[in-house]
Amino acid sequence: MNTLKGFARGIWGGKLLLTYTVLLSLTLFILMPFMIIFLKSVGKDWFGKRWFPPTLTLEWYEWAIEIVHLPDVMKNTLIIAALAVGMSTVIGIFSVWAFGRRHLPGKEILMAIILLPRMIPTITYALGIARIFYGLDLVNTHLGVALAHVAVCAPYSILILSATFEALDERVLEASAVCGANALRTFFFVTLPLIMPGILSSMIFTFSTSYNEFTLTLMTYGPDTMTLPTRTYLAVGEGYWEVTSAMSVIMVIPSLLILLFIQRQVKPEKLVGGFKGV
Repeated sequence: MNTLKGFARGIWGGKLLLTYTVLLSLTLFILMPFMIIFLKSVGKDWFGKRWFPPTLTLEWYEWAIEIVHLPDVMKNTLIIAALAVGMSTVIGIFSVWAFGRRHLPGKEILMAIILLPRMIPTITYALGIARIFYGLDLVNTHLGVALAHVAVCAPYSILILSATFEALDERVLEASAVCGANALRTFFFVTLPLIMPGILSSMIFTFSTSYNEFTLTLMTYGPDTMTLPTRTYLAVGEGYWEVTSAMSVIMVIPSLLILLFIQRQVKPEKLVGGFKGV
């Protein structure tokens, strides 16, 4: 009996060891590129097969700020992302309200069209947008680049808010109507507070999408609307590997802050913004 128990413990211990080994390997596989980029951004005279740079410096970050005009590039990136988030959120709220609360003929086809930019190669869609925007003088404008981002941000907003609206308790809306509130007051004082967690989640994901968008930006940007992903790509072509690494580290920081915020503040059960039967 003791032998069997020892054998079972050995098997269980082996499974745990294998599990932790796989998880550790996956973690290293994910983190190693970030570690290399970070070391590249603070390393100097790092050549050959050395594992670590011989000299550490912040010179490349200074170059990124001064030579690449990082403050202006970051300002453009945030302005465009804010515009894209605002437009995508408004589109998402009213689209999902119409899909869920109104009888629309052919709404499945409409939904498929809205989601189409996420289902086809981005470069294919970007080429068409660039041609249209050149004709409308929207290229090299913050509004134009943001509108291009809306094509890929709005589907995220609609998908997230769809779950939010589906979770709304009809009895709460009916109670509001019974108490004398019209449709407009019900929306602003009842529906909107209930769906606010879903709106927040939608804004977080659409901001991340716009902030990191490269292909659509590349086809619609100009000297006045350079974004951080586009400038990083151009710096790679110019051969500034260390400066590019510094820019990449800076570009990752907002995404990490958003991830930290999601983990600490936005509870998974609140992402849909409401619960039926509560």
